[in-house]
Amino acid sequence: MKKAVFVMVMLFCMAMVLLADFKPPQGTPERRKGGEAFPPLPLPATPLRRTEKKRQPAPPILVARLIHGDLRTVTYEGKEYKFWDWDTNPGAIKRLMKVAKEQLGIEYTETSVSFERFDGDPAKYPILFVTGHMPLAFKDEEIEKLRKFALAGGYIVFESCCGVQEFYDSAKEVVKKMFPDRKIVKLDSDHPIFRSHYPISSATYNFGGTRHSTKEVPYIEGVDIGCRTAVFIFKHGISNGWDRYHDPGAKDLEFEDADQLGINLISYALAYYSLGRFIAQERVFFEEAKSEEGAFIFAQVVYEGNWDPNPTAALNLLAALKTATPALTHFKRVQVDLKKSDISRYPFLFLTGHEEFTLDKEDIEKLRNHIVSGGFLVADACCARDGFVKSFIALVKVMFPDAELKHLPAEHPIYSSKFKIEKVDYTEESNRVRKDLPSLPLYGVEVNGVTRIIFCPYALGNGWEKEHHPFTVAISAEDSVKLGVNIVTYCLTH
Repeated sequence: MKKAVFVMVMLFCMAMVLLADFKPPQGTPERRKGGEAFPPLPLPATPLRRTEKKRQPAPPILVARLIHGDLRTVTYEGKEYKFWDWDTNPGAIKRLMKVAKEQLGIEYTETSVSFERFDGDPAKYPILFVTGHMPLAFKDEEIEKLRKFALAGGYIVFESCCGVQEFYDSAKEVVKKMFPDRKIVKLDSDHPIFRSHYPISSATYNFGGTRHSTKEVPYIEGVDIGCRTAVFIFKHGISNGWDRYHDPGAKDLEFEDADQLGINLISYALAYYSLGRFIAQERVFFEEAKSEEGAFIFAQVVYEGNWDPNPTAALNLLAALKTATPALTHFKRVQVDLKKSDISRYPFLFLTGHEEFTLDKEDIEKLRNHIVSGGFLVADACCARDGFVKSFIALVKVMFPDAELKHLPAEHPIYSSKFKIEKVDYTEESNRVRKDLPSLPLYGVEVNGVTRIIFCPYALGNGWEKEHHPFTVAISAEDSVKLGVNIVTYCLTH
């Protein structure tokens, strides 16, 4: 029965391909010399010309559909049908681009690319779309190409067309091979993709012709590189919705939900394009090569998950400290594994992230002993994400059951240890997302008369990074740096 349904799905897909309107391929746009060019992504616009054009140029490419797999043959009722699995919805993204033009006022187009022609440059096409029904069987060198593309600032979207489990499972295996040291996580409801254009808080699916509604956001998994999700994995079909049909037996998002999520995906990728390219640039802090002796050590805690969502933040903060506190000789950032490192060497520990996290009993005890012995633990919820906030509050409760994180009032010395801070400003987007943002954002736990746990739920690290983080809650860059300098100064003087 399962095989019969699968064959029916394949035949329906092929029928749609054969019935699709055929259009000849576009020729290369003719341009006359004279300073004609598209602005760099993500700024779509009609190019300015100094000379008369012969033909309206094609829009820039936003999405490339990955050509993969072999030509497949299905026999049904004695007849053989041939198809390419990656191309069962040939008009889906083209229609999504049309919707994006209507809804966002932008004009892009799509193309297709094979691994042979794929050079991994996100400037050519920021989004790589990988879809199909059959399990993926990529070679190691092909997986490496995908990895480098994502690290360079590109986005990879794996879509299980029709919600086929075999494709979904194989996609996750590919991603694990791409990033064995990164965790695949389910995207929480406060992920920016669920508000980058449309506010999405629920989902309606079509499972074989039957509608199923849920009050949860669509099920998407992803892998983060820095503060952006670079790899998306869709467990249920979305391109069928863009193409406006449902296969029999498929597990898809309904049409309207598919459109809205597709528009949000485009908005997210365009908005985060600059941040992705920024993170891709390798940076070395000028003090990094010096020894730890006599240095202020910014020791960042490593845990399972995205423990480093702002990879350049610490270096920028240390550079600001160098200017603000010339009495300190030099600075250094190190990564601390609680299971392997002697954390007694590092009085200042920093913990950050997006999602929920857990530490085992041994690690929690090491942290508690560190704090009781005179160390500091500074934590920051990147992008003010709820998952990390909840996990950190729970961690504090386990370490110190009788204590609680309390708001640090204006008279607390941390607000005057270097700069006099009476209130902080937030980014414009922050005020659109939340209306209850406090004028002073720090919370803490006092241990033996000193505030040794310091927590900011409002993304200090985003400001330290000094690069725009779209659709998020964050303190302004200027005030984030001042707060960071004050926090370090407080820890050094108490």
